[in-house]
Amino acid sequence: MTARLLRIYSCTSWLVLVLCCGGLGCFAAAGQAVGSGQAAGSPAVAADSAARHGGFTAALSYGSNSSFFGRTQTTRYPYTAGELTYKSRFGVWGSAVGYNLLNTTSFVDETDLSAGWDGDISKKVDASVSYSRFLFAANSPLVKSSVNNSLDGYLGWDWGYVYSRLNAAYLFGDTDDFFLVLDNSRNFEFEKVFSPKGYVAVEPRVSLTTGTQRFSETSLVQQARRGNSPGRGKSVTTSTTRLEVLNYELRVPVTYSLGVVSVQVAWRYSVPVNLLPDDVSGARSYFTSSLSLNL
Repeated sequence: MTARLLRIYSCTSWLVLVLCCGGLGCFAAAGQAVGSGQAAGSPAVAADSAARHGGFTAALSYGSNSSFFGRTQTTRYPYTAGELTYKSRFGVWGSAVGYNLLNTTSFVDETDLSAGWDGDISKKVDASVSYSRFLFAANSPLVKSSVNNSLDGYLGWDWGYVYSRLNAAYLFGDTDDFFLVLDNSRNFEFEKVFSPKGYVAVEPRVSLTTGTQRFSETSLVQQARRGNSPGRGKSVTTSTTRLEVLNYELRVPVTYSLGVVSVQVAWRYSVPVNLLPDDVSGARSYFTSSLSLNL
């Protein structure tokens, strides 16, 4: 199962996250990346042999906009990111990710430091636990800048035709929130593409996010103080402390891998619900691309 999942996620460490997850990118059990904001698995090493023996993976990525658990800012913030990950053959890993928003004056707008473990419990079940620390530039316009720390974990089950994963995340710092994200995905692989050793993986995934949203309330107040007007959203009566559905998402990543190199492009469509008053988040599409190299 490890080999199958590594091939599926060889280039989705941008998360990112949730998962699937999730801050700016897409693949971080380590935390919610700007791209999806979903709790996901660890940044996977791009090659099976590296996973068995341990090694580093370096990656560069681009995203068309940032979001966090379906919540976005009034202004669109495309970004670039760089990541360095080490994963041992025992499943223990650590990563550092730096994000640069293209329409701000800061060179590094966010830095995520993460550490965790992931691995197989049985032939059909895998799991992960991790911790992340988020650092932001002063006066950051990101919704995620209201969050400082995250504890994440997931339990995945391979049904054969569908892979299901239940992710849990606890955010804490100035405020605290809890999230549950259910992912269902199916991996399709095409071997010997452009080369005897090259292959393409396509993995459509649907996600349902539930959680509290004190972070959203804190962000609205925070951005108003910073002069980053959140705009005027729909006036919906909802609770920041009650566990409720926050977001629906469809994501379709396409990854081409050849040896130690992987290239990925991904499209996702996010539909946030149960918005707080003044929250301008809405349904929208996101595009991400990444290049990773197993060192």
